[in-house]
Amino acid sequence: MKNDFRPIIAIVLCLGFYFLYTKYLNTKYPDMSKPKEVATSEQPSVVPSAGPGAAGSTTAPVANAADVANSEAKPELLSAGQLTLESDKVRYQFNQLNGGFDSIVLKAYDADAKGDTGATNLLDGPFAVQGTIRPNEIVVAPANFSAIRDGRSITFSRKDGPVTISQRYEVPETGYTLKTAVTFTNTSDQPLDMIAGIIGSQPIHHIKQSNLMGFIPGVVPHRNQIAVSADGESEYEDIETLCKDGEAPVRIQSVPVNYIGIDRHYFLGVLLPEGKTSSYVAGVVKAPTGDCIATILNYDKHGILPQGQALTLNYSWYFGPKDHAVLAQAQPALEEAMHLGMFTFIATPLLKVIEGFYSFTGNYGVAIILLTILLKLLFYPLMKASSVSMHKMKKLNPEMTALREKFKDDKQKQQQELMKFMVLHKINPMKGCLPILPQIPVFFAFYQVLQTSIQMRHAPFFGWIQDLSSMDPWFVTPLLMGVAMFVQQKLTPTTGMDKTQEKILMFMPIMFTAMMLTLPAGLTLYMLTNTVVGIGQQKWLYRKLDKLNA
Repeated sequence: MKNDFRPIIAIVLCLGFYFLYTKYLNTKYPDMSKPKEVATSEQPSVVPSAGPGAAGSTTAPVANAADVANSEAKPELLSAGQLTLESDKVRYQFNQLNGGFDSIVLKAYDADAKGDTGATNLLDGPFAVQGTIRPNEIVVAPANFSAIRDGRSITFSRKDGPVTISQRYEVPETGYTLKTAVTFTNTSDQPLDMIAGIIGSQPIHHIKQSNLMGFIPGVVPHRNQIAVSADGESEYEDIETLCKDGEAPVRIQSVPVNYIGIDRHYFLGVLLPEGKTSSYVAGVVKAPTGDCIATILNYDKHGILPQGQALTLNYSWYFGPKDHAVLAQAQPALEEAMHLGMFTFIATPLLKVIEGFYSFTGNYGVAIILLTILLKLLFYPLMKASSVSMHKMKKLNPEMTALREKFKDDKQKQQQELMKFMVLHKINPMKGCLPILPQIPVFFAFYQVLQTSIQMRHAPFFGWIQDLSSMDPWFVTPLLMGVAMFVQQKLTPTTGMDKTQEKILMFMPIMFTAMMLTLPAGLTLYMLTNTVVGIGQQKWLYRKLDKLNA
């Protein structure tokens, strides 16, 4: 078996799988590899026309004569205090000039692990929100809003050609949601064929990916994505990729829309239309500053609106953490936003068990250690079967070596005799892989839990590890893991391998240590605990087997 390159192939496959999967996570599972266009027989329109614009327009529209006439009288601006509304969870700073928000601050979440920079603001810049009768334009036009503050609500109003548009925000006392009612009043002297909705536009800052020495993949950066749940599917588009590639906006018409907005890794800011069947547009525009201007638009055809009559569209917004319990309480449709990758069926129970351990330990690092020990106990039967098989091979190694020597000049005959020998003694070399195979999906599920779950964000362990979702700043845990893997490798029998293959396998701890240097400290803690507990199980089992065979 000197020419058996299966261990080398296995290492290459492991490396390839790791780097491909890391790249896969960096793009955060986009379901749409390319933006889709759905052809329609007619374009949305307002009769009479509300102004110029073409589908996918990336330049701000020029105001028409009616807009200019209606904007001559500047409305009185409310003070910053009057433009601030808050619940027990969120503080909203509204913007009278764009009809949306200057900031949306989540009170319970610090912006950094040390809490030095205050609470988390979900916005990188002003978030413009406007009722619109221009569904072909994905850039928010300049507006001239009047504003009225009334208790826990605020209303912005403006004229847009033949229509007066008012948008009323109502902030509840508790939770992460707020209501928006957009009313379109036909102030012209003739009926209008209404195609109306709401548009939101906000800048998204560029986020640099972390890595080590420029090529070792690091922690998945906090990618910002356009998130859409519509027509029974959830779709995610990386905003920076769209901005870089200059993709056309995604335009889908007449489908059930659950939500549309921005996924900010640990947090979510989305619009939930109460009229579920509608159309949506999602796209980006590259700003001179280098930021991407992300735009979402939700609209529908509402038929003829007689003169003097009004149409009201109702929406909810969710601005908060991607937490299963919180999302379910806010809106059941939001639960699917808590996507944990291809191994969700493993990641979800792992997260629940971690939360269970945390409930009585008060430390997520300790919870990870306890879960790792529990998993090792569950996998013990596989580990035992592997160890028994390897121990048997070790005992029969002299006879196998004699067979190799006997047929060293006939490799085919050598392989045949070795296989007969293994069948005769009921040896299965593949049993040595049994403990590893089920741990691969657990590893990647754990990766996604630690990288995506809000519970792990800024969660301290002890000492120098103050954020389990970030890499170990002093590389202590990955180096200890490498040492532990080296010890485990020494304990593992290498029966059937030549010296070259043994040296290649001994290189594995170095490879894994390099891979773990910039991965989340929580994941490294899992790997370290997994290896140390594995060494203890292995030594105990080998000692037991030696006594039985003595």
